[in-house]
Parts: sequence; C-alpha cells; structure tokens
Amino acid sequence: SVWLIHHKASIDTYSPMNLDGSTFMIGIGVVPATDMKQAIEIFDAYLQEQQMQVLEIWKCEQYLPKNFAQPTMENREINEVAAQALDTGEVFYACAISSEALDCTENDDE
Repeated sequence: SVWLIHHKASIDTYSPMNLDGSTFMIGIGVVPATDMKQAIEIFDAYLQEQQMQVLEIWKCEQYLPKNFAQPTMENREINEVAAQALDTGEVFYACAISSEALDCTENDDE
C-alpha cells in the first residue's frame, strides 16, 4: 500500500531538494509501506537523506484511488506519483511548494 503524508519540513541550504534558497517545504510524501508507522519511519529516513526534517504532520492517510477521482490538478499528481511509488517501491513528493514560492504566491494575492 501507499501512504500520503501531508507535512511541512525544514530544508537545508545544501539539500538536493532546495532549488530556490527556501527554509522549508510543504507537500505530500508518497510512501510505499505496509502501515502508517512504517510509512512515517521510511519518510523520516528519506527526508534525512535529502537534508530535510519534519516540522509538522497534519494528515497521514492510506492512498485509495477512489478518494482522488475528482479531475483536479492535485489529484492527477497524487494518482501519478502513487502509481510510481507502487511500481518502484520508492518515496516520492507530490504537490510540493517551497517557502520561497509560497512567499511569491502570497505577494501575488495582495
């Protein structure tokens, strides 16, 4: 099975995930695992490899395709990445936004 971990994570300056000088990212970790506890452990190890650290988890849910049937951009991305995670057994990121990009979208709203 695949688990979706909705979270905020700090990101080191030298992280391979840090493309814009951000201090954190918000996104969904897509983690193949047998249960939630294992998913969180695997995701934590993945983040450490990326020089990142969980700051907050607000939702952890098992991926069920029927819950992502609405044709939204976010659902399409989650469905694609969940299929990749199932096929490869690897952790993926979905719907991620960096703190720098978040600042830009907030400034656009003003």
